[in-house]
Amino acid sequence: MTPHRGDEIVAVAPYEPTADAESVATTSDEGTANAEITASTGYGGRRRSVRRVVLSAISLGVAVTLIALLPRIAGIGWEALLHQFATVGPGTTALLLVLWLAGLWAYSYVLSGSLPGLSRRRALLINAAGSGVSNLMPFGGAVGVAMTFAMTARWGFRRPDVVVSTLVTGVWNTLSRFLLPAVGLGCLLVSGRVPDARLATAAGTGGVLLLGIVAAMSASLYSEAVADRLGRASNRLVLLLPERSRPAPDAIRLSLLELRRSTLAVTRTRWPRLTLGMIAYMALQGVLFIGCLHVAHAAVPVPEAVAAFALNRVLTTAVVTPGGSGISESATLVTLLHFGAAPAPAATAVLLFWFFAHVIEIPVGLLAWAGWTLTGRSRG
Repeated sequence: MTPHRGDEIVAVAPYEPTADAESVATTSDEGTANAEITASTGYGGRRRSVRRVVLSAISLGVAVTLIALLPRIAGIGWEALLHQFATVGPGTTALLLVLWLAGLWAYSYVLSGSLPGLSRRRALLINAAGSGVSNLMPFGGAVGVAMTFAMTARWGFRRPDVVVSTLVTGVWNTLSRFLLPAVGLGCLLVSGRVPDARLATAAGTGGVLLLGIVAAMSASLYSEAVADRLGRASNRLVLLLPERSRPAPDAIRLSLLELRRSTLAVTRTRWPRLTLGMIAYMALQGVLFIGCLHVAHAAVPVPEAVAAFALNRVLTTAVVTPGGSGISESATLVTLLHFGAAPAPAATAVLLFWFFAHVIEIPVGLLAWAGWTLTGRSRG
């Protein structure tokens, strides 16, 4: 399952409680969170809702069209693809399902680590509900965050703590998204799949730069002085942008310092749990991807498979379609074909992984939301 606050990072304004904020936290927080979900009342709200529905319908149409064109990209017909799917037995499908569930459990450590007091069962519910929404509409992550506020408020969590949780999980997901391409490039270099020396140099340089970004972001969370210096350097870099595209003066440095201060209490004590949970989640997703290749009989060496997986996960951040659906699969299929995979097995593997990483999340998310609605009124 795709973490709904990972593939689409949603900015949440810092919450500054007033003197009496804590006394009304469990009531006002739930009311505010529910208001965020149902804020489309009124004439202006109805117009925005209609616009969102139209955009979502177009986005879903694009995604369905791209998925329907996958056999053509592979140069085969749907008949050949369905024949290949028939070779995937129920036993192997069950094993893939176990891997998918293991990934969910691993990510529950990230969510529960970012919000002290949140059980892993409830973390699973939050992730499932948010991911289901994110996979139905473009920019669905914003709705997923609003759902998180509503669910956690009903369980008695204070809004400022949930804001910090959202920021922390967003940072950890961002770091993992920067790290994945570096890992993929490293695998290509190790396997010798970069044929040209100049391309190899460019790929190596790109990998080092991505690792450098991860290291800089991690250091800025640890040290205020590093965050301040990194913010000042970023402020200077954005001066190269056109004036209309520049943020306000000193905005990046102040935002970085505020992010560090907001998340310090959680990251200082819980970073090992957050990091290990994220690594386990990404690793299990990678194993699931390789498993889909194996059961579809797509002969792709592990280094190339890891590189294709990295590309697949990075492209899920494309907001043109829900969860990057269609865009990610098309690019992954082209990559696998470039690596020498047979067309029918490659397309089958891509669609199998799409099912586990995207499609199955929608009904599971609806069930999670329904389960919370029926049983989520207990607090604690």
